[in-house]
Amino acid sequence: MKKEISDFLQKNRVGVLTTLLSDGSPHSSALHYSYRIDPLEFYFSVDKTSRKCQELLNKKEGKAAVVIGFSEVDWLTLQMEGLIQILTNRDEISGAKGIHYTKHPNSKKFENDPNTIFLRFKPTWLRYSNLFVVPPEIILLENP
Repeated sequence: MKKEISDFLQKNRVGVLTTLLSDGSPHSSALHYSYRIDPLEFYFSVDKTSRKCQELLNKKEGKAAVVIGFSEVDWLTLQMEGLIQILTNRDEISGAKGIHYTKHPNSKKFENDPNTIFLRFKPTWLRYSNLFVVPPEIILLENP
């Protein structure tokens, strides 16, 4: 992974996750994210009764998009498309919890809530943009 991208992910804490509802319409939510670099995966701790999860409860995985970076001062953004799923494997859930609660210790208060689940997003396309420099720095990655 390019150092610019890993530094950017480490610095930020919130992104927008867009999932598809059962009628095919998009649903976006601002969420805390955590991640693993190798392989690149993102984790979200969510309430399973939320709209973003409803279609995922009915199938194994779905399409999703994530955007990180909202500053008019930094002019850095990371846009991704990929696949999302609810983690069901006990070991994968444990690993996601360790990563997520390290980055967001306040989220641990929801750990024992029966509605708390973890989503895993695996990007299949990624665009990192630094629009603060001239010319703009653009990094495009397929299957990062």
